[in-house]
Amino acid sequence: MERALSLAFEEDEEDKCILRRPWRPRWIREREHFDTLDDQDFVTRFRLTKATVLSVLESIEDKLEFPSNMNDSISPINQLLCALRFYATGYYQMTAADLSGFSTSTAHRIVHRVSAAIASLRPRHIYFPELPDDIRQTQIEFYKIARFPYVIGATDCTHVKFIKSPGGENPEIFINRKNYFSLNIQAICNTNLEFTDVVAR
Repeated sequence: MERALSLAFEEDEEDKCILRRPWRPRWIREREHFDTLDDQDFVTRFRLTKATVLSVLESIEDKLEFPSNMNDSISPINQLLCALRFYATGYYQMTAADLSGFSTSTAHRIVHRVSAAIASLRPRHIYFPELPDDIRQTQIEFYKIARFPYVIGATDCTHVKFIKSPGGENPEIFINRKNYFSLNIQAICNTNLEFTDVVAR
């Protein structure tokens, strides 16, 4: 037992082990994806360029910071990379956790935290043209593409699958035509492929 505990406290250059109750080690790995991955590998894993990730981080960093660095709190950049890895791979939080170097439950909390931070940017980036001049300019841009008059947006919907039933009084209203639980998401974009409206409820 003493030998196992002494091994648990050993550190090397890449990994650090912290002993926690009930005497199960917590591994904190160095997360240096910006330095170790080239641009192509980075985009393959995270679906965004390094410059774009840094731009997003700049907008939400204040929402991801912890008040102190107690218990080796996870930095904002590593929280963002964990969430992006989860978005890129689908529904598997374990994949994001393994790459980032922490537990699945920590990855779960981080994904929710980062998603809320990104969603809070909606008013800054997603807005539908309402002023007459903006509407007219959007119509002109669409007309230049296909000579289709008075268009102010292209709309489409997609079904986002639930892992399990959403519960509640009427969960059956979330069953789609393919017979699984989903949320029907509607999005509208302009000629620059920018979202101008999203309905996700």
